[in-house]
Amino acid sequence: MDLDKQGQVSAELLFISLIVLVVMVGMLNLMSGEINQTSTGELGKARVLGEKMSGAINAVYTAGSGYSANFTITAGITAPESTIQVNDTSDTVDVIYNGNKVSIHVIPKNLTNFETSTSSDTDKIITIKNDKGKITFQEV
Repeated sequence: MDLDKQGQVSAELLFISLIVLVVMVGMLNLMSGEINQTSTGELGKARVLGEKMSGAINAVYTAGSGYSANFTITAGITAPESTIQVNDTSDTVDVIYNGNKVSIHVIPKNLTNFETSTSSDTDKIITIKNDKGKITFQEV
């Protein structure tokens, strides 16, 4: 090989390396976008769970004293498991999922503090009761 052909081979090798590098960076960006969408979707499931529980609490409160309702948390609704807290000081239902906290406000101001977690294998049933304006919880 003479010197001109060796220089051409080096330039082509650099150009091909640059193209491969650009393609790899594009694939990494695409994969990280998919991972972000998946975690956002799971956080959305946790928020929906909190919205449903706060809706059940509000319904029991507005129905009046003595009214109760069962609220079912479906098995495997969030993976990994999340924690659901009813907080009397802030009047919220807090769902903690994967280190992120979602808070949903409820109507009643007189709540009993309550905490449970979702399960991966069994449904959980929680009885929500209006006891003379105070909302209480019992896991069945």
